Amino acid sequence: MDNTELYQKTKQLLRQLNYFIVHVVVYFIVNVSIILMIFQDIRGRWGLLFPVVLWALALIYHGLRIYGINVFSNKNKKHIWSWF
Repeated sequence: MDNTELYQKTKQLLRQLNYFIVHVVVYFIVNVSIILMIFQDIRGRWGLLFPVVLWALALIYHGLRIYGINVFSNKNKKHIWSWF
């Protein structure tokens, strides 16, 4: 692998990492406002937690993809389940 190819791969990985960081920041900003709205009237708004949980799963998937782990690939299933 020459320096140009290594530079391009590093640049692409850093760009993906920056997108992931923005994704995490937006997740926390939006979900803090949703959680605050839920706790103003806790009896009727438990359904708003559903998008928070789904978005958390999408965020976990995004993070795993950044590190090169494909959850749906048979090759990595043993590695992923070893964490549990």
